Amino acid sequence: MINIGVFDSGVGGKLIADKLSRLKNTRIVYLSDPEYFPYGNKASAVIRSRLLHFAGQFKLRGCRIVVIACNSAATNGIVFLRQKFPDITFIGIEPPVKPISVLTKSKKAAIMGTPATIASDRLGKLEESFGSGIKLYNIPCPGLAEHIEALVNKNIKCSTTFYNDKQGEIIIRKFLNKPIADGVDVVGIACTHYPYLLPLMQRIYPEVRFYDPADAVVAQVEKAIITS
Repeated sequence: MINIGVFDSGVGGKLIADKLSRLKNTRIVYLSDPEYFPYGNKASAVIRSRLLHFAGQFKLRGCRIVVIACNSAATNGIVFLRQKFPDITFIGIEPPVKPISVLTKSKKAAIMGTPATIASDRLGKLEESFGSGIKLYNIPCPGLAEHIEALVNKNIKCSTTFYNDKQGEIIIRKFLNKPIADGVDVVGIACTHYPYLLPLMQRIYPEVRFYDPADAVVAQVEKAIITS
């Protein structure tokens, strides 16, 4: 039995934890940081400090693999964690620049994430490595993760609430209407909260492909289990 840690500032990482729970011979340890939620408006130094604390908690719980299921945390602190805890395999979710650059047909794609993720050096490096040949719209979405966190905590078992979320639709349209009108045909999800509203986004923009990198993270964990 392998203990796998999953961390997010709030409830977003639970979607990834649910996927990981289907893997054989694993036990999922989920930790979140509601006191400091959201990480999307926090400075890098604050995020790293919180990650240091929780990495220690995962180590005490015997987790050999830890998934940082928070883009703001992973883009600002996963390198730091790997340096501090070399005996733990850290797998981080990150903006899916590479896959959306391949999927776009219009050569216009977008990344939607928290302000901290969009402003991170990591996103800039991903864009340099994989974003050539396309126009990439980096879209900070302040307030969206907070809205989803509150919605999920109230209606966690009610998927129709997410699909018909009028306030969520107003927020999403504010951020996505213009880039999609400009020709964006693929949007990469760079916050683990946002997939809760994927059905809503697909209803609003049926012509757009929304890419969630969660399955790619699960595949990385499966490889790490084999080599651990």
